[in-house]
Amino acid sequence: MPRYFFDVQSRSGLVCADFHGLECRDDAAALSVARHGAGFTSQEDCRRNPRLSEYRFAVADAEHRPLFTVPFSDLEPDPPAPKRRRGPRMSS
Repeated sequence: MPRYFFDVQSRSGLVCADFHGLECRDDAAALSVARHGAGFTSQEDCRRNPRLSEYRFAVADAEHRPLFTVPFSDLEPDPPAPKRRRGPRMSS
């Protein structure tokens, strides 16, 4: 699977370089990962700290070629985790 890098930038430049990257199926999957915070932040974090909305992800491919940017102000909420089904209770 290809590796993508999700650097965090502000208006004035690089804030945090992603040296490890994440494996994604393709560019569309990398875009989805970026829109959901790439494991770095969340829509809720941005709501609590408005300064984060000034940041963006600069997504690059495995060769570090820039592909696209995703402003933190455009982050989408993570889908709710599936509810675990509880098995039937066993009486003793």
